[in-house]
Amino acid sequence: MLEHDTAAPRPTRVWDLPTRLFHWSLVALVVFSAITGEFAEDLGTDYLERHMLSGYAVLALLLFRLIWGFIGNRHARFASFLRGPRAVLAYFSALRGRGAAAMHAGHNPLGGWSVAAMLGVLLVQVGSGLFLSDDDLDVHAPLARHVANRTIDLLHEVHETSFKLLLALIVIHLAAIAYYRFAKGDNLVRPMLSGDKMLAGVEPARGGAWWLGALVLALTAGAVWYLVNRV
Repeated sequence: MLEHDTAAPRPTRVWDLPTRLFHWSLVALVVFSAITGEFAEDLGTDYLERHMLSGYAVLALLLFRLIWGFIGNRHARFASFLRGPRAVLAYFSALRGRGAAAMHAGHNPLGGWSVAAMLGVLLVQVGSGLFLSDDDLDVHAPLARHVANRTIDLLHEVHETSFKLLLALIVIHLAAIAYYRFAKGDNLVRPMLSGDKMLAGVEPARGGAWWLGALVLALTAGAVWYLVNRV
Protein backbone atom coordinates (compact mmCIF):
# COMPACT_ATOMS: atom_id res chain seq x y z
CA MET A 1 0.00 0.00 0.00
CA LEU A 2 1.25 3.48 -0.89
CA GLU A 3 1.42 6.45 1.41
CA HIS A 4 -0.38 9.48 -0.06
CA ASP A 5 -1.73 11.22 3.04
CA THR A 6 -0.09 14.39 4.41
CA ALA A 7 -0.98 13.68 8.05
CA ALA A 8 1.79 13.24 10.60
CA PRO A 9 3.45 9.81 10.43
CA ARG A 10 2.68 7.44 13.29
CA PRO A 11 3.77 3.90 14.18
CA THR A 12 1.71 1.60 11.98
CA ARG A 13 1.72 -2.20 12.12
CA VAL A 14 3.22 -3.57 8.90
CA TRP A 15 4.86 -6.93 9.63
CA ASP A 16 3.09 -9.58 11.70
CA LEU A 17 4.97 -11.55 14.35
CA PRO A 18 5.20 -14.82 12.35
CA THR A 19 6.74 -12.97 9.38
CA ARG A 20 9.33 -11.30 11.62
CA LEU A 21 10.23 -14.53 13.40
CA PHE A 22 10.51 -16.29 10.03
CA HIS A 23 12.84 -13.60 8.74
CA TRP A 24 15.30 -13.59 11.63
CA SER A 25 15.20 -17.37 12.10
CA LEU A 26 16.02 -17.79 8.42
CA VAL A 27 18.92 -15.34 8.72
CA ALA A 28 20.37 -17.28 11.66
CA LEU A 29 19.92 -20.67 9.99
CA VAL A 30 21.42 -19.57 6.66
CA VAL A 31 24.50 -18.25 8.47
CA PHE A 32 24.77 -21.47 10.49
CA SER A 33 24.29 -23.62 7.38
CA ALA A 34 26.96 -21.69 5.49
CA ILE A 35 29.49 -22.09 8.31
CA THR A 36 28.85 -25.78 8.96
CA GLY A 37 28.77 -26.57 5.24
CA GLU A 38 32.01 -24.72 4.56
CA PHE A 39 33.98 -26.45 7.32
CA ALA A 40 32.29 -29.85 7.36
CA GLU A 41 35.04 -31.65 5.44
CA ASP A 42 37.73 -30.28 7.75
CA LEU A 43 35.88 -30.70 11.05
CA GLY A 44 34.19 -34.03 10.42
CA THR A 45 30.88 -35.83 10.46
CA ASP A 46 29.30 -33.91 13.34
CA TYR A 47 29.46 -30.62 11.45
CA LEU A 48 27.98 -32.15 8.30
CA GLU A 49 25.12 -33.65 10.31
CA ARG A 50 24.45 -30.26 11.90
CA HIS A 51 24.51 -28.75 8.43
CA MET A 52 21.85 -31.22 7.35
CA LEU A 53 19.69 -30.53 10.42
CA SER A 54 19.93 -26.83 9.71
CA GLY A 55 18.84 -27.50 6.13
CA TYR A 56 15.76 -29.36 7.35
CA ALA A 57 14.88 -26.38 9.54
CA VAL A 58 15.35 -24.01 6.59
CA LEU A 59 13.04 -26.18 4.49
CA ALA A 60 10.35 -26.09 7.19
CA LEU A 61 10.64 -22.29 7.29
CA LEU A 62 10.44 -21.99 3.51
CA LEU A 63 7.32 -24.16 3.37
CA PHE A 64 5.87 -22.00 6.14
CA ARG A 65 6.58 -18.82 4.15
CA LEU A 66 5.00 -20.23 1.01
CA ILE A 67 1.79 -20.90 2.93
CA TRP A 68 2.04 -17.63 4.86
CA GLY A 69 2.25 -15.81 1.55
CA PHE A 70 -1.44 -16.61 1.11
CA ILE A 71 -2.83 -16.41 4.66
CA GLY A 72 -0.54 -13.98 6.50
CA ASN A 73 -1.33 -10.31 7.02
CA ARG A 74 -1.78 -8.00 4.05
CA HIS A 75 1.88 -7.10 3.53
CA ALA A 76 3.10 -10.69 3.97
CA ARG A 77 0.93 -11.96 1.12
CA PHE A 78 2.51 -12.48 -2.29
CA ALA A 79 -0.40 -10.70 -3.95
CA SER A 80 0.59 -7.48 -2.18
CA PHE A 81 4.19 -7.29 -3.39
CA LEU A 82 4.65 -9.40 -6.53
CA ARG A 83 3.81 -6.78 -9.14
CA GLY A 84 3.96 -6.86 -12.92
CA PRO A 85 6.85 -5.63 -15.12
CA ARG A 86 5.25 -2.22 -15.65
CA ALA A 87 5.08 -1.51 -11.91
CA VAL A 88 8.66 -2.70 -11.41
CA LEU A 89 10.02 -0.55 -14.25
CA ALA A 90 8.06 2.49 -13.07
CA TYR A 91 9.39 2.12 -9.55
CA PHE A 92 12.94 1.59 -10.81
CA SER A 93 12.73 4.71 -12.98
CA ALA A 94 11.44 6.77 -10.06
CA LEU A 95 14.17 5.39 -7.83
CA ARG A 96 16.81 6.54 -10.32
CA GLY A 97 15.50 10.08 -10.09
CA ARG A 98 13.09 10.29 -13.01
CA GLY A 99 10.16 10.84 -10.66
CA ALA A 100 9.11 10.57 -7.03
CA ALA A 101 9.35 7.00 -5.80
CA ALA A 102 6.25 6.34 -3.73
CA MET A 103 6.70 4.95 -0.25
CA HIS A 104 5.38 1.44 0.23
CA ALA A 105 4.24 0.18 3.60
CA GLY A 106 5.40 -3.34 2.77
CA HIS A 107 7.79 -4.52 0.07
CA ASN A 108 8.20 -2.23 -2.92
CA PRO A 109 7.96 -3.80 -6.42
CA LEU A 110 11.73 -4.32 -6.66
CA GLY A 111 12.05 -5.65 -3.12
CA GLY A 112 9.13 -8.00 -3.62
CA TRP A 113 10.80 -9.80 -6.50
CA SER A 114 14.12 -9.92 -4.65
CA VAL A 115 12.30 -11.72 -1.83
CA ALA A 116 10.80 -14.17 -4.32
CA ALA A 117 14.21 -14.76 -5.91
CA MET A 118 15.82 -15.47 -2.56
CA LEU A 119 13.06 -17.88 -1.55
CA GLY A 120 13.37 -19.67 -4.90
CA VAL A 121 17.14 -20.04 -4.65
CA LEU A 122 16.86 -21.29 -1.08
CA LEU A 123 14.31 -23.89 -2.17
CA VAL A 124 16.73 -25.11 -4.84
CA GLN A 125 19.53 -25.12 -2.26
CA VAL A 126 17.73 -27.22 0.34
CA GLY A 127 15.94 -29.33 -2.26
CA SER A 128 19.19 -30.39 -3.90
CA GLY A 129 20.75 -30.98 -0.48
CA LEU A 130 18.18 -33.66 0.30
CA PHE A 131 19.77 -35.89 -2.36
CA LEU A 132 23.46 -35.44 -1.57
CA SER A 133 25.88 -38.02 -0.23
CA ASP A 134 29.41 -37.90 1.20
CA ASP A 135 31.08 -41.31 1.10
CA ASP A 136 34.26 -40.03 2.78
CA LEU A 137 32.35 -38.96 5.91
CA ASP A 138 29.77 -41.73 5.49
CA VAL A 139 26.91 -39.20 5.68
CA HIS A 140 23.97 -39.50 3.31
CA ALA A 141 21.00 -37.19 2.88
CA PRO A 142 17.60 -38.87 3.30
CA LEU A 143 16.67 -38.99 -0.39
CA ALA A 144 20.10 -39.96 -1.77
CA ARG A 145 19.15 -43.62 -1.87
CA HIS A 146 16.41 -42.88 -4.40
CA VAL A 147 18.71 -41.53 -7.13
CA ALA A 148 21.73 -42.71 -9.10
CA ASN A 149 25.28 -41.58 -8.33
CA ARG A 150 25.38 -39.51 -11.51
CA THR A 151 22.30 -37.61 -10.35
CA ILE A 152 23.88 -37.07 -6.95
CA ASP A 153 26.94 -35.57 -8.61
CA LEU A 154 24.76 -33.27 -10.71
CA LEU A 155 22.76 -32.14 -7.68
CA HIS A 156 25.96 -31.50 -5.80
CA GLU A 157 26.93 -29.02 -8.53
CA VAL A 158 23.45 -27.48 -8.32
CA HIS A 159 23.85 -27.19 -4.55
CA GLU A 160 27.18 -25.39 -4.87
CA THR A 161 26.02 -23.11 -7.68
CA SER A 162 22.82 -22.12 -5.90
CA PHE A 163 24.84 -21.27 -2.80
CA LYS A 164 27.00 -18.87 -4.83
CA LEU A 165 23.86 -17.32 -6.29
CA LEU A 166 22.40 -17.05 -2.79
CA LEU A 167 25.50 -15.20 -1.60
CA ALA A 168 25.13 -12.76 -4.50
CA LEU A 169 21.48 -12.15 -3.62
CA ILE A 170 22.39 -11.59 0.02
CA VAL A 171 25.02 -9.01 -0.96
CA ILE A 172 22.45 -7.22 -3.15
CA HIS A 173 19.92 -7.38 -0.32
CA LEU A 174 22.33 -5.84 2.18
CA ALA A 175 23.38 -3.19 -0.33
CA ALA A 176 19.73 -2.27 -0.91
CA ILE A 177 19.14 -1.96 2.85
CA ALA A 178 22.14 0.36 3.13
CA TYR A 179 21.00 2.41 0.11
CA TYR A 180 17.52 2.96 1.50
CA ARG A 181 18.91 3.78 4.93
CA PHE A 182 21.53 6.32 3.90
CA ALA A 183 20.30 7.63 0.54
CA LYS A 184 16.56 7.57 1.15
CA GLY A 185 16.40 7.82 4.94
CA ASP A 186 14.19 4.73 5.09
CA ASN A 187 15.17 2.24 7.79
CA LEU A 188 14.04 -1.19 6.57
CA VAL A 189 15.51 -3.13 9.49
CA ARG A 190 13.64 -1.49 12.37
CA PRO A 191 10.14 -2.45 11.12
CA MET A 192 11.28 -6.05 10.72
CA LEU A 193 12.24 -5.98 14.41
CA SER A 194 9.29 -4.09 15.89
CA GLY A 195 6.66 -4.78 13.27
CA ASP A 196 5.82 -1.07 12.98
CA LYS A 197 6.74 1.58 10.44
CA MET A 198 6.30 5.35 10.63
CA LEU A 199 3.50 5.99 8.12
CA ALA A 200 0.81 8.58 7.57
CA GLY A 201 -2.74 7.80 6.53
CA VAL A 202 -2.18 4.03 6.30
CA GLU A 203 -4.31 1.56 8.23
CA PRO A 204 -2.43 -1.06 10.26
CA ALA A 205 -2.21 -4.43 8.52
CA ARG A 206 -4.59 -6.92 10.08
CA GLY A 207 -4.31 -10.68 10.29
CA GLY A 208 -1.24 -12.83 10.76
CA ALA A 209 -2.12 -14.08 14.24
CA TRP A 210 0.75 -15.72 16.13
CA TRP A 211 -1.28 -18.86 16.87
CA LEU A 212 -2.04 -19.36 13.17
CA GLY A 213 1.65 -18.95 12.38
CA ALA A 214 2.54 -21.49 15.07
CA LEU A 215 0.03 -23.94 13.63
CA VAL A 216 1.36 -23.55 10.08
CA LEU A 217 4.96 -23.97 11.27
CA ALA A 218 4.01 -27.11 13.20
CA LEU A 219 2.45 -28.54 10.04
CA THR A 220 5.45 -27.72 7.84
CA ALA A 221 7.90 -29.05 10.44
CA GLY A 222 5.86 -32.26 10.58
CA ALA A 223 5.92 -32.53 6.80
CA VAL A 224 9.72 -32.15 6.74
CA TRP A 225 10.10 -34.72 9.51
CA TYR A 226 7.98 -37.18 7.49
CA LEU A 227 10.02 -36.47 4.34
CA VAL A 228 13.31 -37.03 6.14
CA ASN A 229 12.32 -40.09 8.16
CA ARG A 230 9.65 -41.90 6.17
CA VAL A 231 10.04 -41.28 2.46
